[in-house]
Amino acid sequence: MNKTSSEIKAYWENRASTDSTAQSTTMDIWLRYIEAEYIKKSIHRYQPKMICDVGCGDGLTTINCAKENPSINFFGFDYSESMIRNAERNANFHQVNNVSFSKNDIAQNLIGQSFDFIFTTRCLINLENWHSQRVALDNIYKGLSSGGIYLMIENFQEGQDLFNSVRREFGLSEIAVRDHNYFFERPRLFDYLAKKFEILEEVNISSTYYLVSRIIYSSICSDNRELPNYNDIHHQLAAKLPFVGEYGPVKAIILRKI
Repeated sequence: MNKTSSEIKAYWENRASTDSTAQSTTMDIWLRYIEAEYIKKSIHRYQPKMICDVGCGDGLTTINCAKENPSINFFGFDYSESMIRNAERNANFHQVNNVSFSKNDIAQNLIGQSFDFIFTTRCLINLENWHSQRVALDNIYKGLSSGGIYLMIENFQEGQDLFNSVRREFGLSEIAVRDHNYFFERPRLFDYLAKKFEILEEVNISSTYYLVSRIIYSSICSDNRELPNYNDIHHQLAAKLPFVGEYGPVKAIILRKI
C-alpha cells in the first residue's frame, strides 16, 4: 500500500535530516549523474534565462547546472524544510551565487513567478496519487512563460515492468516500486499533457543503465553472493553509455507550453 502525502513528506524530512550527502535523494548517484547531464544539455539547447527546479531536494543537481551556466538565474524549491536547509548549505559550500532555494509544495501552491524553463527529477512520483500529480502538472504549467519548456524526468510503470521482465529471465527477483512512489502510466499522462503542452522529445534515459546495473551487474553479484554496490565501476561505465530501449523506469520528456 502506498504511503499518504504526510507519510511521504515525513520520509523525506527524516532522510534529509540524517543524510546530507549526494545520496539523500537517491542512493543511486550515477542515475543522478545521467539526469544532471541530460538537464545541462537541454539548457544549452534551449538557452533559457530563468530556470526553476521543482522538488530540488538537496539542491546538488540545481547547483551543478548553475555552476556551468553562471549567466542564468536558477531557483529551486522543495516541500521539505530539511532538504532546503541542505540545499542552502550546499550552495554556500560550492560558492554558487546564481541560485536560490525556498520551501514550497507544488501539489498545493503555484510557483509564484514565471520561468521559461522548469524541470523535475523524480519529484512528481513522490505525490500520493494521480490527482495530486495532475494538480502539480497544472501548477507547473501556470509557472511557465508563454512557450516555456518543461523538462519532466520521472518514473514510468511501463519501463519498470519491462526491466523486471528481463530480470526474471536472468533468474533475478523483481524490484518493487517503493511505497513512497507513485509511478506514471504513459497513456494516461500523455493524454493529459496533450491539452497543455507540445511534446518535443521523449527518451528513456535509464534503459541502458538499468540493463547493465540492474541485470548484468546484479547477475554477477548474485553469482558471487555479494550485495550490489552503487559505487561499483559497472554503474559508472553504464552511466556513460548511449540511451537505447525502454528497459528502465526513468524517462525524460521535453514539453513546450501551448
